[in-house]
Amino acid sequence: MGTPVIDPETDIAYFYAKSYIPNYRIEGETGILNGVYYFYAVHLDTLDDVEGFPILVDGVPADNDKRKYFIGGTILNRPSLTQIGDVVYAGFGSICDQFNYTGTVLAVNVKEKKLVNNFVTQAGLDSAFTLDWTMFHAGGGAGIWQSGMGLSSDGKSLYFVVDNGDWPGNVTEQTAPVAGGTELDVLSEMAVRLEVGEDGFLEVVDHFQPFDFQNDEGMDLGSGGISLLDPEVFHGGDIERMALVAGKSGKIYVLDADNLGGFRQGPNETDGVVQIIDSDGEGRQNGAVYGGLGSYPLDGGYVYSAGVGQPIKAYKLITSEYGTPHFEVAGKSVEVSQDTLGNGIPTVTSFGDAEGSGIVWLTAPLAGLQAWHAIPDEDGMLKTINLPRIDGSIKFSRPTFGDGRVYVFDSKGVLHCLGSN
Repeated sequence: MGTPVIDPETDIAYFYAKSYIPNYRIEGETGILNGVYYFYAVHLDTLDDVEGFPILVDGVPADNDKRKYFIGGTILNRPSLTQIGDVVYAGFGSICDQFNYTGTVLAVNVKEKKLVNNFVTQAGLDSAFTLDWTMFHAGGGAGIWQSGMGLSSDGKSLYFVVDNGDWPGNVTEQTAPVAGGTELDVLSEMAVRLEVGEDGFLEVVDHFQPFDFQNDEGMDLGSGGISLLDPEVFHGGDIERMALVAGKSGKIYVLDADNLGGFRQGPNETDGVVQIIDSDGEGRQNGAVYGGLGSYPLDGGYVYSAGVGQPIKAYKLITSEYGTPHFEVAGKSVEVSQDTLGNGIPTVTSFGDAEGSGIVWLTAPLAGLQAWHAIPDEDGMLKTINLPRIDGSIKFSRPTFGDGRVYVFDSKGVLHCLGSN
């Protein structure tokens, strides 16, 4: 079962769950090709199904490539869901790169109770294709997994990241600069913006791809999603809206959310982005980021990263004398995250809009739930908040908050609730 989205106006939770239909495509009770996905809608107060749900989502051809169709057994819904109006969007990627899969975004209109769009990240005659549904990486790949982070949205567009996919021809020869707004059918190792049209229609309108993506040796962007920052705080110069994306390389790319940067659009055909924050080589995998970055729009604006084997880092937004915005390291935690993947996304809470009340929360498979004051002290340290010991946490999970309490699952699946007296 995937991570749901909850409609606060109706108190209905929407989510995908995988199951099997015996003898559906092949003989047997289970098996890859008998795997299917159902789209559920349940009432929160009773957990009863909403009338007309669940919906079987299977065998539907992609709207942008009719040769490719959705087979639940070969693909996995990792990112949490996103709702815009009456349409719920979901990203799908691989099961550890196995089978014939293609990165996918599905759109379900919950009022009409039907699938309205199936968008694949590798489309057109130049994309990989075969009818051997169990063949490794045969659908072109380019999955959307983001370590569980959901698709981001400003209400008009969807922002997400695709991991490494196939390229037509020799990928090392793909060196010509490409503007961000160029129409693309084949996506790989990119931050992508899809414009949302009527009835869930999706169209690529912008992208960013690192200039050296061919040489990343597997340290691609796809492990992290896109963080859209509060435009009332995070802006400067000609940049009205900012976005952050990071992945296995440990680099944090600061993007213009309205012009992501294309491919080799910077000086001397480098990255045409607002800023690149390097991990300084700290930690395993150079501080690889899984999931995404957290943000705090109070006290001048901070963002937070939790790279593998690194301390939690706080970056403060600074505007230069020329009006150019950039981030600088403002503080670090004493604690260093475990030297393996599994951290959640730094999540920041505050007491309303009270200045100085921010708290950064992080889950880790071994350390469990941790917390720090969000504003670094005068020595540049993030002060630790002592919490009751929780026995680990679920990989890539994050805490949930409500009524002054924090809820988190430990590594054994036990739900814990913490609150002040």
